[in-house]
Amino acid sequence: MRLLLRAAILLALFFGGYFTLERLIVYPLDPRAISPSDARISQHKVGDMVVWTAPPKRGKPTVLYIHGNAGHVAKRTARFQRLMDRGYGLVAPSLRGGNGSKGWPTEASISTDIAALYIALTSGALTGTPVTPILYGESIGAAVAINLATTTTPRAIVLEAPFTSLKDVAAHLHPQLPLATGLMLSRWPSLARAPDVTAPLLILHGTKDDLIPPKMGRAILNAAGSKQKELYAVQGAGHINMWTGDAQRRLYKFLQQF
Repeated sequence: MRLLLRAAILLALFFGGYFTLERLIVYPLDPRAISPSDARISQHKVGDMVVWTAPPKRGKPTVLYIHGNAGHVAKRTARFQRLMDRGYGLVAPSLRGGNGSKGWPTEASISTDIAALYIALTSGALTGTPVTPILYGESIGAAVAINLATTTTPRAIVLEAPFTSLKDVAAHLHPQLPLATGLMLSRWPSLARAPDVTAPLLILHGTKDDLIPPKMGRAILNAAGSKQKELYAVQGAGHINMWTGDAQRRLYKFLQQF
C-alpha cells in the first residue's frame, strides 16, 4: 500500500510539474496589468478577461484581435494604432494569465473565454452596439480564431502564421520528445477544424518562419472551407516581424472589402 501511495504521489508530482512546464512554455504571458497608452482605447472586463476596445469610424468594421502566446497585449499597441488610424474598430482580449486576466490558460478555458467575448460583442453587451467582427488571429491566436470561426459567422478571418496543431509544432521543434508532445493538454487541432471555416480568409505567413513552418499555413489554406481564401507569403519575414510594408498593404486591401 505504501509503495502504491508513493508511486501515486510521484506520478502526481511528475504530471503536475509537467503541466506547469507546459503552461510556462506554451503560454509565457506577461501577467502585469498595464492600461492602454493610447487614449482611443478603453479597457473592460468580460468575466475575468481584460479586453481593450476602440470604436470604429462610420462605415468601418471592427477587428477582434487575438494575440499570440508570448509577452503582453500592450506590445501590440503599434499594430492597434495602425488599424485605428485607418478607421477600424478594435476588440483585443488578453488571454488568461496575461495583462491582469485571471485564470489558468488551457485550450478549453481560452476557447470558453473567447466564445463568451464573441457573444458579448455580437449581442451589443460589450460596446452597446451589436458588432459582427473580422477575426484576426496571431500565431496561437490563429488557432483560437479558427476554433471560434467553426461555430460562428465572422465577417472575415485573418490568420498570421497559423499552425496545423500544437502537437505538430512541438514535434517540429523537439522531434526527440514524442512522449512529451503526446501528453500535451493544449492540442489546438487547427488543420482538423479548418474545413468548418467558411468566412473569407487571408493567411499571412513569413517565408523564413522557423517556429511555424510556412507549409503549415499552406495546409490550413488548402483545408479551409472558405470560398474566398488566399495565403500571402511575407518575403524574408520570420515569426515575429510579419508586419512589413508589403504585408500591411495586402492586409488593408483584404480588410477594405468589408
